[in-house]
Amino acid sequence: MWCRAHYLDASALVKLVAEDPDEKPGRETLRGYYRTHAANVYATSFSVAETFSAFKSKLLRKRINEDQYIEYIRSFIRTVLGANLRIDEVTILSPLVSRADQLIKTHQIDFLDCLQILTILEGRFRHNGPNSKSLLITADNGLASAARAEGAAVWLCTNEPAPED
Repeated sequence: MWCRAHYLDASALVKLVAEDPDEKPGRETLRGYYRTHAANVYATSFSVAETFSAFKSKLLRKRINEDQYIEYIRSFIRTVLGANLRIDEVTILSPLVSRADQLIKTHQIDFLDCLQILTILEGRFRHNGPNSKSLLITADNGLASAARAEGAAVWLCTNEPAPED
């Protein structure tokens, strides 16, 4: 029996609670997958902070109203953070920062996306066997491409079928 860690980036975390049309692609498939894999779901604290920022951005861009913003925050805290999401970290003061520099230059992604990739490749589950390889779940095409290029297993939840266990 093998067990895979499932890492959600901010774009996937937002889809777990947001009901606005921007989040429709892949939303129901992701939510179903999340419910059936809840015991092994992780995110970095950076992804959690970025999720709150995404909700704020939706409000500021008038994609949602203030009541929706408050509901998204409350729902995220109650049904994701307060439920089964586990936080996994790599320290940003580690030698991984120089690897992040390389990823930024190679893939033109931001620092937080680099930390997502490095957490999966260098974090606590890096020694899992091939059938237990950690899975990055994202709705971000650029992050998905970069992570795949670096050897990470990826599910682009907006347009790919849910992976088989």
